[in-house]
Amino acid sequence: MAIYTVYRAKTYDITQDEFRFSSRYWTIEGAERANLIIDRATALDIDEADLMPEGCTDRNFEPDPIGDFHTTSVRPQGA
Repeated sequence: MAIYTVYRAKTYDITQDEFRFSSRYWTIEGAERANLIIDRATALDIDEADLMPEGCTDRNFEPDPIGDFHTTSVRPQGA
């Protein structure tokens, strides 16, 4: 299976007057389609099976290491 790089992504929440992180991880292409801002410091390589057609993972995705492909599971502060 293919390996995809995904990232935490955020958008501005006008009701709370702050940026909010998505509960999903996103590919660059998926985040662009959803009008989200990716955080490149959160890069994570995942297996194709964990990726939805929209270019994101399921909500509250908890990454598992995939051999040497796992790069980080650090969550940004305030997420």
